[in-house]
Parts: sequence; structure tokens; C-alpha cells
Amino acid sequence: MKKSIFSMIGAFMLIASVSFAADDPLETLKGQTLQFFTPVSGNIIRVEGNTVTFESDAKEKLRPGMRLNILREGESFRHPVTREVLGKVESYAGKAEIREVQGNRVTAALVDGTAKEGDRVRISETKVKMAFIQDKKVDWYVGDELYRKLKASGRIAMVDTSLETSDEKAVIEEAKRLGVDVVLLLTAQEADKGSLLKEQLFWVPDGTRFFSGEMKVDVALAKDLRFGSEYFAPLTGEAIFTYSLPHSARYVVTGDFDGDGKQEIAISTGKDILTYLPAGDLKPLWEVKNIVQGQHVWMDAIDLNGNGRDELIITIMSSGGAPDKSWSDSMVSSVQPGDVVSVVYELEGTEFKKIFQANYFLRKVGSRLIGQMYSAADGFKDDVFTLVWDGQYKKGEKIKLPRGITIYDYVDVEGPDKEHALFTYDEKGFLNIFNDNGIRIWRSGTDTGGFITTFKKPAPASYVEAGEWSIKDRLLTRGKEVLVVKRIPVVNMAKGIGYKSSVIKSYWWNGFSMDERTLVEDVPGALLDYALAGDKVVVLASPLLGVKMDNLLKGENPFVASLYIYTVRGK
Repeated sequence: MKKSIFSMIGAFMLIASVSFAADDPLETLKGQTLQFFTPVSGNIIRVEGNTVTFESDAKEKLRPGMRLNILREGESFRHPVTREVLGKVESYAGKAEIREVQGNRVTAALVDGTAKEGDRVRISETKVKMAFIQDKKVDWYVGDELYRKLKASGRIAMVDTSLETSDEKAVIEEAKRLGVDVVLLLTAQEADKGSLLKEQLFWVPDGTRFFSGEMKVDVALAKDLRFGSEYFAPLTGEAIFTYSLPHSARYVVTGDFDGDGKQEIAISTGKDILTYLPAGDLKPLWEVKNIVQGQHVWMDAIDLNGNGRDELIITIMSSGGAPDKSWSDSMVSSVQPGDVVSVVYELEGTEFKKIFQANYFLRKVGSRLIGQMYSAADGFKDDVFTLVWDGQYKKGEKIKLPRGITIYDYVDVEGPDKEHALFTYDEKGFLNIFNDNGIRIWRSGTDTGGFITTFKKPAPASYVEAGEWSIKDRLLTRGKEVLVVKRIPVVNMAKGIGYKSSVIKSYWWNGFSMDERTLVEDVPGALLDYALAGDKVVVLASPLLGVKMDNLLKGENPFVASLYIYTVRGK
């Protein structure tokens, strides 16, 4: 009976997949994209100014917008023993873009180099280097599906970027920085029962747009892609890179600190901050030393002043310090034991310099920087507020939040009908959704395993338990998704013993409840912090009991933290 049920399910899936492929607008877009990179060749028969005419037998494959390399024959090359002529060396002479196709005869415009009668034109079988950029209005799963289809075609070598924009100028600049041949820009706008996708293709060297196409994607297809992503193509916990870090490593962020367009990694060791460029190995870059002494409780990165370089933010529960007279009256003049201090650094040359310091918590949420005052009794007090850049860091407006929600508890989410809601942690580690009226309309069935950074509230007497307050785990958004850390304890009833593994869950608001899936699974030990860099998730974790047994067996230092880098797009 079980076998027949599975056969029925398999048959249903096969029928569904065939039907889906036939009506798949993303398959159509893929075909329209790849048609410009079909391998073809021809011979130039006439050159008049910048107009090139060539003949080709592949007339059905040729179309306006294609760019072909112009190749010129050079000296003959011979067999090293027999000296028989094997052929002639071809060298790159220029590039031509097709304007018109009439039978076997093709008219093209010279866009680079030179051309002369007798030269050959060709699109080779070498993969085309392409950057794929979408704006924030594109459903992440829809964009990801098109990305995967193009990558799986074998014709495209994707070069990844974290840029999300519809600004064509910014897209071209990013593509030039990446050194690609072509950039694909995917944008979307609302349409009846779905969205209207618009794909544009640009030749990067001169920014010429050579294709623009639109395709309707209905809500059902987007939901199917989410369903398939959750149940049929789960992401695995296999990291593409693993690095060992000091045992004291606690926080990780990514940011473009030097303005070169590349994402660097910053690690808080609890005392200093180390920055790296991820490659085959971690390449050390710059360090931040002599920070206010104490426990690091948060780290973030944001380009609030808009100069193209991310500022580095560290928040510390201090253990004391001497007054720093270099600060103006608007900054903290002294640091007392137990104070909360946030320091903002910016890279100048090869050194991080302080540009701001304040006696309150800081955090990046979305594209904003927010703050909240510290309370020795309860951890947090007063309203959460924004910070703005007006020649310097300044307090902005207050943020209205439901009662009890503090700076590290929440992110904003959006439902399918653009309705706004607040996704939050509570002190017990459960997840909640609040509507715009501050009413809780959803709560998770289980908690997330507890928090790493907790503090005991001062009690009026030694025999009284006043409770704890905590700094919650990082909540990051990825499109309309929210990423959440969940830790699995060794013993469910005794979380203090340690965590055997961790996962990163992905949640999205469907208007009624939160859908979820596992984004990264089986992270060994306790996941301490994580960050995003394009299609990569950077994870900092501590092994069970703080001991990495593999290192112990190899005779290496077992007391380390581990940095894992996972790829989430293209799997």
C-alpha cells in the first residue's frame, strides 16, 4: 500500500512538473536571455566605416543585439615534427553588434577595435560572465529561480553581488567593478494577482541595453517556488569554507569598510576587533584596539554618513575606564563600571578612527541605525529612537513599539498585501507578530533555544530572584524573509549544559501566520552570531563545551571558535 501511495505521489509530481515547465514564465525568460549567447560564426564580406556585413549559415540563431568577436588570421602554425601546416593563429581584432539579419547576410555595427574583409566573427562556447541584480520588489524566490535556471544552463558564469537596486547607472557601475561582460537587471511591479517582471540585459563595457522583456508571474507560481524551496530543495549544512578563530570570538558582521565594493568580515574577540577578507583563507586586514574595556554585547556595520564606506559599531558593557578628553561635550566624557558604551569607527587609510561615542545601545535594523538608553535595573529604558547623519551623528525621532519591545527584539515585516507588521522575540525566546495597533496576532509554538547574552537584574535581597534581561540574537531580513537562530540543547531540560547544534530558520509572513523553512542546518555547537554577504551566510559558532574534538585529535589547539561560510543562492 505504501509503495502505491508513493507511486501516486511521484506520478502527481511528474505531471505537475511537466505542466509547470510548459507554462513557466521564468523558463521563457531564460530562453530569451540565452538566445543572445548561442555559439555562432561567420565571415566578413564588407566593411564600410563602422558598418560590418558578414555571412553566416546560422541565420535562425542570429538576432539584433548579439555581439560577436572579430578574429583575424595571423601566421600559420605547424606540426613540431612534420612541419605540416595545421592552421593559422587567430587574434582578437574587435567586436561587432548585430543590427539586422536578412537571410544569410547580417549587418552589424563595429563597437570595438577594427574590422576588414576576410575577418571571421564568432561567439565561442566559452561561458559568458554575467552579474545578476534584482531590486527589492522582486520576490526573492522568483529571482532565485531565474538565477538558478540561467546558471544551470551551462552558458553563464554567474558573478555574485549583494547589490539590490533598480538604478541602471548603479547596476552598470557595479558590473564594471565585477569585471563581467553582461549584467541582468530584474525589476518588478504589482499586477493583477501577481507581479510583472521586467528583465533588462546590458553590455557592460559601454552600458548598452540590448534586451528588455516583461513577463507576468502570478501568486500561485511564487507560492509553488516557496513550497518547492522548502520541501524539495532544502539547503544543507555543508559549509564551503571553515576557519578557526580565537576562542573568545563572539560577534561577526560584514561590511565594505574601505569602499572598494567588496564585503569584508569583522570579528569581535571580546577585547579587540579583527577584520578579514574571505578568500581561500582568511586574509587579515585591519584591527581595532584599545576599545573601552568590558564585555562586547553587540556589533554592527552601516554606512550612515553615505560616503561609500561602512562604519563599524561596537557596544560594550564596560568594566570602567578613564575620561577621554579628546571627545566634545556631546560625547561621553568618562566611562564608569557597568555603563553601556557604543563606539563608532570608520576606516581612514589603514586605521580605524573613532567618529562617535555614546552611552546607549546601538543597532542597525534594515537601513536605519537605532538606539536605546541603558537601565541598570531592567537593561533598557525609554523609547527606541533613530540616529541620523547631519554632518555628525544625531538623535532622530522616537519609534513607536508595542509595550516591552526593546532595541534588539524586532524587525519590520511585510505581508503579501503590503501590510506592515512587527516580528519580535520575547524574553522566553518565542517569536511573535504584532500588527500596527500593537496587538499580538501570532506566537510561535516553540522557543528558539534561549539567548547567549543574558544579565541578572539586581535583587533587593540575596534570597530574592529578580529575573534576567537579555540581548537577543541577531534578526536579519533577506527580501521578505526574516532569519532566526535556533539552538538545539544537548538536554532539552538543561540548556545550561550546552548546545549540540544550531540552525538558521527563515520565516515570512503570509498574512495569517508565519511560514518557515530551514535555511542552514546542522551548524556544530552553539551558533554565536551570523551575517550576510550577497549569497553567502557567514556563521560564527562555538563547539560543544568550547572544545573542538577534531583539533584535539590532530594535536592542535582545541579551544577555538569556528567561522563557517555557506552559499544560499544557487543550491
